[in-house]
Amino acid sequence: MATRKAGSRSISDETVHARTGKRWEEWHSILDAWCTKGQGSTRIAAYLRDQHGLSAWWSHAVTSRYEWDRGLRSEDRE
Repeated sequence: MATRKAGSRSISDETVHARTGKRWEEWHSILDAWCTKGQGSTRIAAYLRDQHGLSAWWSHAVTSRYEWDRGLRSEDRE
Protein backbone atom coordinates (compact mmCIF):
# COMPACT_ATOMS: atom_id res chain seq x y z
CA MET A 1 0.00 0.00 0.00
CA ALA A 2 1.37 3.41 -1.00
CA THR A 3 1.89 6.01 1.69
CA ARG A 4 0.16 9.31 1.08
CA LYS A 5 2.35 12.36 1.40
CA ALA A 6 1.20 14.87 3.99
CA GLY A 7 1.81 18.53 4.71
CA SER A 8 4.53 20.24 2.70
CA ARG A 9 5.49 16.92 1.12
CA SER A 10 2.20 17.00 -0.81
CA ILE A 11 2.93 20.39 -2.43
CA SER A 12 4.00 19.96 -6.03
CA ASP A 13 7.08 21.52 -7.58
CA GLU A 14 4.80 23.52 -9.88
CA THR A 15 2.82 24.94 -6.96
CA VAL A 16 5.84 25.97 -4.92
CA HIS A 17 7.31 27.61 -8.03
CA ALA A 18 4.08 29.48 -8.78
CA ARG A 19 3.76 30.73 -5.20
CA THR A 20 7.41 31.43 -4.30
CA GLY A 21 9.24 31.84 -7.61
CA LYS A 22 11.51 28.87 -6.92
CA ARG A 23 11.26 25.09 -7.22
CA TRP A 24 11.92 22.69 -4.34
CA GLU A 25 15.49 21.93 -5.41
CA GLU A 26 16.25 25.65 -5.65
CA TRP A 27 15.04 26.15 -2.06
CA HIS A 28 17.03 23.12 -0.96
CA SER A 29 20.18 24.52 -2.59
CA ILE A 30 19.67 27.91 -0.94
CA LEU A 31 19.25 26.31 2.47
CA ASP A 32 22.17 23.91 1.95
CA ALA A 33 24.41 26.89 1.11
CA TRP A 34 23.16 28.78 4.16
CA CYS A 35 24.42 25.96 6.38
CA THR A 36 21.13 25.15 8.08
CA LYS A 37 22.34 22.02 9.87
CA GLY A 38 21.48 22.54 13.51
CA GLN A 39 19.82 25.91 12.92
CA GLY A 40 16.35 24.70 13.91
CA SER A 41 12.99 25.25 12.26
CA THR A 42 12.29 28.66 13.76
CA ARG A 43 15.59 30.15 12.61
CA ILE A 44 15.32 28.62 9.13
CA ALA A 45 11.79 29.99 8.68
CA ALA A 46 12.89 33.43 9.90
CA TYR A 47 15.76 33.40 7.40
CA LEU A 48 13.35 32.57 4.57
CA ARG A 49 10.99 35.39 5.63
CA ASP A 50 13.69 37.99 6.24
CA GLN A 51 16.10 37.24 3.41
CA HIS A 52 13.82 35.79 0.73
CA GLY A 53 10.51 37.55 1.39
CA LEU A 54 8.41 34.44 1.97
CA SER A 55 5.18 34.73 3.92
CA ALA A 56 4.99 33.03 7.30
CA TRP A 57 3.01 30.15 5.77
CA TRP A 58 5.43 29.56 2.88
CA SER A 59 8.52 29.94 5.07
CA HIS A 60 7.13 27.19 7.32
CA ALA A 61 6.21 24.98 4.34
CA VAL A 62 9.65 25.33 2.74
CA THR A 63 11.37 24.73 6.10
CA SER A 64 9.26 21.65 6.81
CA ARG A 65 9.86 20.17 3.35
CA TYR A 66 13.59 20.88 3.53
CA GLU A 67 13.91 19.24 6.94
CA TRP A 68 11.92 16.23 5.77
CA ASP A 69 13.90 15.80 2.55
CA ARG A 70 17.22 16.17 4.36
CA GLY A 71 16.27 13.70 7.10
CA LEU A 72 16.01 16.36 9.80
CA ARG A 73 12.25 15.94 10.42
CA SER A 74 10.47 12.83 11.59
CA GLU A 75 6.93 11.69 10.78
CA ASP A 76 5.63 12.76 14.20
CA ARG A 77 6.78 16.37 13.64
CA GLU A 78 4.98 16.83 10.29
